[in-house]
Amino acid sequence: MAAETRQERTAELFREAIDETRELARLEVELAKEELLSELQQAKAGGIAIGVGAGAALSGVTLCLVAIAMAFRMEWLAAVVIGGILLALAALLVLGGYKALPRRPLLGETKERVQTDLKQLKERVA
Repeated sequence: MAAETRQERTAELFREAIDETRELARLEVELAKEELLSELQQAKAGGIAIGVGAGAALSGVTLCLVAIAMAFRMEWLAAVVIGGILLALAALLVLGGYKALPRRPLLGETKERVQTDLKQLKERVA
């Protein structure tokens, strides 16, 4: 009778552990999704900034080439100044976009949480 009670209790503990593990896995997946969406938004903003910067750089280079073509008159000075400003703006946008890109996706909080959860699960099972 005591053996049956012990087996029932052991089976109940395993069921609870399995249920808690399922719930923990579900929560971790939800948290990973949220973190991934946040990183995707950062990557999107960085990509847009890089694209705008590349467009501004192209405009600046084009304007500098026009300035060289117009160098035989005085209008070239205005073209060089505007081209230089556009190139500086392009450099700032590209740098800002590059810095906004995530460096190591999903290696932050999610990895730490999963490692902590695994450690606790191992301690509970052992």
